[in-house]
Amino acid sequence: MTGILAEGRNYFEDAAYPITARHVITSSSKEPSHEHDLTEVKHAHDFCELVLIVGGTAQHWLNGDEFPVVAGDVFLLQGMQDHYFHNRDRLEMINVMYDPEQIELPENRLLKIPGYCALFLLEPVFRKQHRFSSRLHLERLSLSRAERIALEMVGEVEHRRDGYESALLGKLIDLVVFLSRSYQETQSESNRSAALLRVGSVISSMEQDYARDWKLDDFIEMSRLSRSHFMRTFTKATGLPPFEYLIQLRLQNAMRLLCNSRLTVSQIAFEVGFNDSNYFTRQFSKRKGASPMAYRKSFGSDL
Repeated sequence: MTGILAEGRNYFEDAAYPITARHVITSSSKEPSHEHDLTEVKHAHDFCELVLIVGGTAQHWLNGDEFPVVAGDVFLLQGMQDHYFHNRDRLEMINVMYDPEQIELPENRLLKIPGYCALFLLEPVFRKQHRFSSRLHLERLSLSRAERIALEMVGEVEHRRDGYESALLGKLIDLVVFLSRSYQETQSESNRSAALLRVGSVISSMEQDYARDWKLDDFIEMSRLSRSHFMRTFTKATGLPPFEYLIQLRLQNAMRLLCNSRLTVSQIAFEVGFNDSNYFTRQFSKRKGASPMAYRKSFGSDL
């Protein structure tokens, strides 16, 4: 990062509850739309920013590359990425800012939506390689709905009525789900975004049916990519090879069952997809630093 760091504390009304939204309108004088408006200044964030272009055009400079943006374009900036807009021509956009590590997004539910996996996980990683061609572009009717939700978020921030924090979270989830579904519905089989969506379907299928006896050929068939291409794409997007991702997912669900169920360790192992309870115990202990029984006891559970 070589630009200014836009710190969340300058944007979030409550640092302990980091969700906000800003409406950015390009005036003839190019005056800032709000305090700490860095639209034309190279900067990065220590939070995520979901950008909805609702009017006009501009050039978006991102980590050394430039992409034209027009009304209907929607994309996620994951943080710590230098970017700015220039050559703005009546550019109007809504920036929805949030820190996913501090708010209670239902990530395990969202990951069951193939479009969410593609738009929020895969597209940011492959944006440069795809030259922005795998972005989400909404037609006018869909853009109007997304714009309405985002403007409602702006209104909640401006008026701060009782319960606005909960309203912001609810509207953010509503917007994310709508955009994820839109990505699934609008992507053509002939473009790169379709490939991302197919890999997103693999991740979604894992999330929904993690206990299944998956084979690598299952994933390759779903993605319609070559074995090497699929492995590279999946690992680049998630940071883990497919079966390591699957093991982590199974262990995550095992941890939930250890705390909240009366199942034995062996029953839990089979419930989450391990065919050998001893192998499950070894994998759990290796990755979590404690045996399943020790983990259960650490939560004071007498189940």
